[in-house]
Amino acid sequence: MRHLVLKLLEPEEIKFFPGQYLDIMVPGTEESRSFSMANVPGREGHFEFVIKIYPDGLFSEFLAEKVSVGDRLDVEGPFGTFTLRESRSSPLIFVGGGAGLAPVLGLLRSMADRGVEREAVFYYGARGQRDLCFEKELRELEERIPNFRYVPALSEPADGDDWGGEVGLITDVVKRLESSLSGRDAYVCGPPPMVDAAIPVLEALGVPEQNIFYDKFTTTGEQGGEDGQ
Repeated sequence: MRHLVLKLLEPEEIKFFPGQYLDIMVPGTEESRSFSMANVPGREGHFEFVIKIYPDGLFSEFLAEKVSVGDRLDVEGPFGTFTLRESRSSPLIFVGGGAGLAPVLGLLRSMADRGVEREAVFYYGARGQRDLCFEKELRELEERIPNFRYVPALSEPADGDDWGGEVGLITDVVKRLESSLSGRDAYVCGPPPMVDAAIPVLEALGVPEQNIFYDKFTTTGEQGGEDGQ
């Protein structure tokens, strides 16, 4: 996982909603890759991304081996509809995996900044403890957002991990810890297999299909900004 921070040069501002994504052009090619923003508007033109490194990935290789501080990248956007439905007041459940942390972090930061008090829980799945990031900030958000809980889980904890938290696939953790999600809105973001597994689990626990909003990150070597709804 990499934390990429870009500072906007031109134009001076891009208006967007938390949870949306930008297309970043891959230097030396005609191709772009889509990455969700973890930041909220108004952070002095800084844009944050949480990006998973894939072997032989077109942008991954550049990010892992070639990028330097001061490099310029072309971006397009914003795109996407993975945004908080402001007209609703239902309690929230966020389910994320891998780089799916980014847009959920953006939504949670926005809720904290604006004093949104909707009850919320964020179930986040990673393989090992080394794959967890922004842990300190997520725990701080538990203090800033009333009735918010952060529940990380490791699917493959390493022998050396000092881990006393949840273990297993994140969808199994949700099934184990939640008896009913009736009346909630659900936001799901991560690799397609995780999203595809999470949707029927949420429906079985009482979340109507129309109240499940999701963003699939394609795994063709890169994270993609494919919006489900």
